[in-house]
Amino acid sequence: MRIAYVFDHRLPSTGADTEQLVHMVSALGEEGADVTLVLPRILGRATPTPAQLAAYYGVAPSFRVTAIPGPFPTVRPLEKPAHALAGALLVRRTRADLVYTRNLPTALAVRAALGPPVLFETYRPWPRQYPATRPLFSALARAPGGFRMVLHSRYAMGSFLAAGFPADRMLVAHNGWDPRKFEPRLSRTEARRRLGLPLDRPLVVYTGRVTPKKGLLGVLEMARALPEADFLFVGSEGDGPVERAARSVPNVSIAGWTDPARLPIYLYAADVLLIPPTTAPLARVGNTVLPIKTFAYLAAGRAIFAPASPDLAEILRHEDNAFLVPPDDWPAATRGLRRLLGDPALAERIARGALEQARGGTWRRRAQRVLAFAAPMT
Repeated sequence: MRIAYVFDHRLPSTGADTEQLVHMVSALGEEGADVTLVLPRILGRATPTPAQLAAYYGVAPSFRVTAIPGPFPTVRPLEKPAHALAGALLVRRTRADLVYTRNLPTALAVRAALGPPVLFETYRPWPRQYPATRPLFSALARAPGGFRMVLHSRYAMGSFLAAGFPADRMLVAHNGWDPRKFEPRLSRTEARRRLGLPLDRPLVVYTGRVTPKKGLLGVLEMARALPEADFLFVGSEGDGPVERAARSVPNVSIAGWTDPARLPIYLYAADVLLIPPTTAPLARVGNTVLPIKTFAYLAAGRAIFAPASPDLAEILRHEDNAFLVPPDDWPAATRGLRRLLGDPALAERIARGALEQARGGTWRRRAQRVLAFAAPMT
């Protein structure tokens, strides 16, 4: 299967969406697809090679890269449609069997140009988050030619079902993890020695964007109430509100963004891996559904502490493979974390359940499912 994966962001980047994209492009190639990653050509910046992207993200260079001629506008609202139109014209001239994209303007442009069938991937519950898009997706479902969707969660799928999009044109495929990045497996002591972290204190680790939108100001208050534990946030890209607020909390440390290949060392160092216990990224900000870190957390085999939100509930079960607390109830979250840190047997049972949940959930297994779902379109 010849796949043109059209993406309109600059690569490489520290964004979780780019990490997800490159892992999938690589996994599709490893599973036998002929994949070309189609990127915008940025004025004054060389287009990354497969080897450069593979080194940055820690994946196999099992794909090609081509760039759409530019330059494109630097204003994002103009850049997206410009890239979509140029991408649609480019793939129509290629021999691609399928266009795969996370960008809705690209999907629309390819279908309007009567290009190859489109596989549109999204984490967003578009009809719920943006009700004005319901007629658009209804029209895409009825339009001639192939249009199917790959969704990151059943939570997102539910919004499309409610809008009338056919169930057989959608695939729920949870994100994955790469076993190669988790070898060799490290004990907490080994990981902490590599990172220069204390060996004798409980450690709670968060990885991802260090921003108030992720609920981290609430986590700082939890840390104040739990001075017997250390908290480590991994993923800082500057001196923002969370970094400034953390200076007054002595048991909180902040590390900069780290490349995906090194990230498992931080996960192995933890007693508890934290997803902030809030629904703000899901319900209010709307930029996170079933965060990609969930799957790396599971693969690390450490106790996970998270909110009992509807998206995470698809994967995480209380006191089985995670410790779940009511979202946005910070006193209850603090009590729950104190309990988890004080009960090593419970934490170890949850860690074993997390590792068991991770089995079979690799990027390559996800690519296999996506290719099987896309096969009737080509």
